[in-house]
Amino acid sequence: MEIKRDLYLKKLESSIGNGMVKIITGPRRCGKSYLLFEMFPKYLKEQGVKEDHILALQLDKRDKERYRDLDELQKYFNERKTSDGKTQFFLIDEIQLSYPKENPWVKGQKITFYDVLNQFLSYKNTEIFVTGSNSHLLSSDIATEFRGRGWQIPMHPLSFAEFSSANEGRGDDFSLWNRYYLYGGLPAIARTEDEEQERDYLRDVYLTTYLRDIVERFSLRGERSLDETVKVLASTVGSFVNPNRLSSTFVSKEGNKVSPATIARYLTYLEDAFLLHGASRFDIKGKEHIGSQKKYYFEDLGLRNAACDFTDQNQEPHYMENVIYNELILRGYQVSIGGVSEYSEGKSGKTERKNYEVDFVAERHGKRYYIQSALYIPDEEKRKQEIHPLLLIRDSFKKILITKISGTGLYDENGILHLNLFRFLKDPDSLDI
Repeated sequence: MEIKRDLYLKKLESSIGNGMVKIITGPRRCGKSYLLFEMFPKYLKEQGVKEDHILALQLDKRDKERYRDLDELQKYFNERKTSDGKTQFFLIDEIQLSYPKENPWVKGQKITFYDVLNQFLSYKNTEIFVTGSNSHLLSSDIATEFRGRGWQIPMHPLSFAEFSSANEGRGDDFSLWNRYYLYGGLPAIARTEDEEQERDYLRDVYLTTYLRDIVERFSLRGERSLDETVKVLASTVGSFVNPNRLSSTFVSKEGNKVSPATIARYLTYLEDAFLLHGASRFDIKGKEHIGSQKKYYFEDLGLRNAACDFTDQNQEPHYMENVIYNELILRGYQVSIGGVSEYSEGKSGKTERKNYEVDFVAERHGKRYYIQSALYIPDEEKRKQEIHPLLLIRDSFKKILITKISGTGLYDENGILHLNLFRFLKDPDSLDI
């Protein structure tokens, strides 16, 4: 049974004819190759595109390694492109595996895959789609290297809605949720129920596809310190990370000194590999981002648990927070961690300031949502505790409390929307009810 990825297929469809290189970015094993080389060609053929007008090349295949050479890559498509005036499609997988070459005409200058892809754009009646797994190469450089002609389509592991659809009839929301937050949404294991097989697969992907890839890409001396960094981050999901404190942790527990500067580089590498996302602080009153610390959320909770060898699993509130963050990113929101203050007179008569945190500030197209995440609301005291930071916000943007068990979909007397977790995850319009 094919797992539907309609959201991404529609993005590919709508991008045809925009005159840009379409770049599908995202973590390894999230389904980029299947989308581009199975689903998309099937759609094109259904629209009447002939097979010889779909030119596909997967650079991560052993028998296609020669085309990582840029001259060979360009030659491959030049020899196969058509001239009948009908649209042709160039599909290239893992474009970041191609390597730069010295420019024979300009000393000290490199020719890169950006140059080749920009050359392809000059061909008439040609649509170019590529995938890449390195966010630094294919995200931060897109605007400059493509000179406004690169169109990024971020892809993620299965959302809970996609995971539920793939497992329709195999459990209710609660049982599927238990599997999802433990084993994540990598498509290869979405429909398996063999826990040992799932764990073995995730351990292998984490160690060989993510960790080792980072070590080799950045020529690190070894992977132990990097692995330990990931383990600490996995145990602190939902907490702000300070490289200085992480460095001290390694000295006291592991006996091997890792400098704060090295920790900071590791965090960048892990984000570039799409293993983590960092969310910064946002001062709600001052309407600005503050400080350098971030909270880090895992792109896939299965990989988070694999990094910890599936120990330390009793963190469901933090897992829920991680999943909500991922869902907001999937829907295209810019997501920050909100900060709001309350002033009151202390015992000494002096004014005291108390800081509160709002789990997420999600912004898109001029809209903003303040969101609190709570696994359970067992009593009135807990309810007041959760909504208090929201009540301190004086603007008119929507305020939402998401809970796993309750969540009526109704507004309370303070105008706060109480939303059920599963409704939020399965209804893309749930924030606007």
